[in-house]
Amino acid sequence: MRRLLVPLLLLLVLAGGFGWWWYQPERVVARRITSLFEAAEVEDTASEISRSTRGSSLEKFLAPNVVIRGTEEIEEYVDGPQSRDSLVTNYTMAARGSRRISFEPAEVDEVIVTGDSATAKARVDAIIELTNGNRPADGVLHLDMEWKKIDGEWVLSSVAWKETGR
Repeated sequence: MRRLLVPLLLLLVLAGGFGWWWYQPERVVARRITSLFEAAEVEDTASEISRSTRGSSLEKFLAPNVVIRGTEEIEEYVDGPQSRDSLVTNYTMAARGSRRISFEPAEVDEVIVTGDSATAKARVDAIIELTNGNRPADGVLHLDMEWKKIDGEWVLSSVAWKETGR
């Protein structure tokens, strides 16, 4: 009986330690960042229906208003906070007008959680290829992100980025 109790106790301690680590707010935000980019991908073989749902797949990751700061070209079109609904609509249009939107798995460099807000630094290799062959994004995006915990979920409230070559 005692020989069975020790391994069982060890297994419970290991499972408890893993559960504690898995649910740390820093780990949750890091997983949300990775999932956000997975949800945003549009493969070149994607159907029109799949492309039409890309925007709505991002909705659960976005705060009601998101501040976007990017390159000068982006800032021409984006002025101040953007509503979640307009971002979803615009991303759906972008998905339908692109040949592909691909992201290599995001590398989360840092997550700092303070109460119900978090700041994160991440990198992702991105390619956005339009149907005419132009690539408005083709390099590594260095992201500074702010996340807020709203109704128990971590959502993106602000993002700034700069692009560098590979």
